[in-house]
Amino acid sequence: MFRGSSRRDVVLKALELALLLSLVSAFIYYEVSYVSGIDDYISDECWYVSAARNMLSKYLNIAPSELVKEDIVRVTIELQRPINGSQYSMWVSEVKEFIKRLGGTVVKDDTYYSFNSEGNYLPAVCADIPRENISRITGVPHLRKYSIGYCYPNANGILDYVNAEHPPLVKYVLGLSILLLGDRPVSWRLPSILSGAVILVLAYLSVRLIIGNRVGGFLGIATAATLALDTLFRSLSMVAMLDIYVSLFTFITYFCALNGRLGASLIPLSAAFVSKFSGAFTGLPLFFHGLKRTRSLVFIVKLIATPVIALTMISTPIILHDGLESWWENSVVGAISWHLSIKTTGGPPKSAPWEWLIGANPFPLHYIYDESSGQWIADIIAKGNIPLYLLALALSIFILPVVKELKDSGLTYTFTWGVFSMYVAIWLAGARTQYSFYMVQITPLLYVLLFIMAYYLTSPVSNTIYVARKWHRILRVTWLLLTGRARLRLTIEVSEGERGRNDRL
Repeated sequence: MFRGSSRRDVVLKALELALLLSLVSAFIYYEVSYVSGIDDYISDECWYVSAARNMLSKYLNIAPSELVKEDIVRVTIELQRPINGSQYSMWVSEVKEFIKRLGGTVVKDDTYYSFNSEGNYLPAVCADIPRENISRITGVPHLRKYSIGYCYPNANGILDYVNAEHPPLVKYVLGLSILLLGDRPVSWRLPSILSGAVILVLAYLSVRLIIGNRVGGFLGIATAATLALDTLFRSLSMVAMLDIYVSLFTFITYFCALNGRLGASLIPLSAAFVSKFSGAFTGLPLFFHGLKRTRSLVFIVKLIATPVIALTMISTPIILHDGLESWWENSVVGAISWHLSIKTTGGPPKSAPWEWLIGANPFPLHYIYDESSGQWIADIIAKGNIPLYLLALALSIFILPVVKELKDSGLTYTFTWGVFSMYVAIWLAGARTQYSFYMVQITPLLYVLLFIMAYYLTSPVSNTIYVARKWHRILRVTWLLLTGRARLRLTIEVSEGERGRNDRL
């Protein structure tokens, strides 16, 4: 009997592991395959990748030596600002002739870096130049500056842009991927894809740990599979933007707390914060959880101090180069002001946090041309599985009276809606320029919560009746209070020791 049972357990564990590995492998394969065919910037990649490239050069004195093919280097040549479009066209022609004399080939000219009378364009030419002639680039007519690597996007001042409104960690990661893997789109996106894959594994492990036994393992697989099929999660896992990193470090913070590692949770919390300031939102549920677990002022001080110290340390190259005052004004004070402002009046569709749950105004990240309809359609879009989002919301409301009775004592619930509430709070504070892709920070937590709640309500099914009776009692008492047929009575219990001290006084 024992041997048979043991053999069955081994088989089930092997099956569970095989399913997880297959799921993660399929996810990585799909993501890499899809974005490998997009040889251009996707959405806000243009800002973050350009900033990463510029930070390598400006703060670390490292320039990518990108070989397009043997002994051929790609370079973006920025020109001085022309007076008008005619002068710009003439300058571009002179530059193209100079590139030809260097034995180079023009990759993008003014048909891409097109003139804009309002100045919102990059006067530039991108070209492939033989390595031995790179030093002669300084002789280009009307040269302002140049940068080696993938062609820059058409945006004014982009060769100087360092994305000071966001902390630098992700730009360091992108810069490292450029140095190790080459300055090309698939290289920028690979860390994001791997971040998504790690989140899938952690989602599986979380549900397995919370529910336990073999059921927990297979429900963990189901959670990871559901998350992998979520369009928003897949979309943000395949682009070189900040939010999937915030999602990863947020989930690691939660996972540490779930395992009772409060001290360790401060490290991923800090990493989330220095990836994007919204990573600090994870601090709210961690604060309440830590206060409940430790009742220690020391933990609260560490909770505040650790991310601040991490931000200062990771910004050291910037501080040393620009000075402490400049860094503080641009990367802290200026960044906070920028985040709390209404940043654009047009552009991509903005959405309030509650609209993310219903799929209103989703953010399109990439378009393809559909020949059958003759229209451009969004093939990469930040819109999740709305029926499941709404189901999670409905169950979250329904299960509210018994949150502490969940198998994780309500930890996942607190993290999910605690982070979400912070987006609502800053929206009310004035940060009305929010986008649906911000939801990816919450989506993995939401799916873990969904499966935990579903398990609670169905194991056994009588739990659903139990919760319904709780609600019946709450609504009945509320009705009696509102109609004046019942009154609240406050009872204060005093311990024997306290009563004795009061009597002596």
